[in-house]
Amino acid sequence: MKLVAWEYGQFEGTPREWKIEGLLLGAVNLLVGSNASGKSRTLNVISALAKLLAGESKITFLSGTYRATFNDEGRTLNYVIRVENSRVAEEKFQVDQTIYLDRGEGGKGKIWAEQLNMLIDFQVPDNELAAVARQDAIQHPFFEPLHEWGKSLYHYYFGSPLGKEFFGVVDQIKARELNPRDSNQVIGIYRKGFKEFGESFKSSVMADMAEIGYMVDDVGTKPPISIILKNPEEIIALYVQETGLGDITDQIDMSQGMFRALSIIIQLNFLVQAKKPSCILIDDIGEGLDFERSCSLINLLMRKAQQSSVQLIMSTNDRFVMNTVPLEDWTVLRRVGRTIKVYNYANSKERFDQFKFTGMSNFDFFAFTFVEESKNE
Repeated sequence: MKLVAWEYGQFEGTPREWKIEGLLLGAVNLLVGSNASGKSRTLNVISALAKLLAGESKITFLSGTYRATFNDEGRTLNYVIRVENSRVAEEKFQVDQTIYLDRGEGGKGKIWAEQLNMLIDFQVPDNELAAVARQDAIQHPFFEPLHEWGKSLYHYYFGSPLGKEFFGVVDQIKARELNPRDSNQVIGIYRKGFKEFGESFKSSVMADMAEIGYMVDDVGTKPPISIILKNPEEIIALYVQETGLGDITDQIDMSQGMFRALSIIIQLNFLVQAKKPSCILIDDIGEGLDFERSCSLINLLMRKAQQSSVQLIMSTNDRFVMNTVPLEDWTVLRRVGRTIKVYNYANSKERFDQFKFTGMSNFDFFAFTFVEESKNE
């Protein structure tokens, strides 16, 4: 199931209003915009809805209206939730032309009961989602695609350490349940990937590292060699054996850019081989990498997403990244006051097509779009 359209607003009609409308999404998407244009915030609110639908978070925010449209094997799913003062004021779910949920203030509303073949009255606490509170595989199986989408969305902040600051404690890794959505657990994710998929997993990681310019003869986990530990046999870290070097490079000595690339490659390979994700969000993709490696990583991620039917949504304000991704996959975000304006191939096809004949770079399109829109305001 893929997210194909998105709208979000909060504190609407007040000085604190912030909203984005008309965001249309495809299989591969790049959100571009200047600083403070709403790129990260857009990814954050998409991720927030996923966590709510997965039952992993509660409604703790004061205001927010989510409008999400999904395509599920040809069916159109529309889900709306409006929160005011941390209480659900509206929640609706519709598949094609059939309404399955219509709930208002006070937690009261109508919900479709499969076994009864009719809409019935119901009530849930007004600080809970009915789509989560009313999980029932017999009476309400139609909510399952929403739950699965929420559980299978992964959100990465490429500008963050992505687990570089975390070591693994062997006994704890064995004892605790792995959370593949936590990028700080990349050591555990690698070990689980190698345990479940063997050398093919390891080989995929090494091949992907080579594709972006990091030639390595080995990758794995072992006690770090860059620091002295009291009980070294209990602590493990990621390492690579770089081609031509006499010793390994552990995660402490890796550059931030190299570790970010290794971390995202490990996690993406695990998700694809485990067939877990429906959607992957990556904020600030390419941050900390040089031009060639940044471009190679983008191409790698796009290819893997296309081959695995995973929906990929990335964000950047890096001109190297912009010049790598085809304009057809772009969504330009521009902040005008409290509103985020959206320009993409779906709503501005003529402008996109005309620019292709200029021979200029994609980044020039980004710059000219902002200049022209500023003139028109």
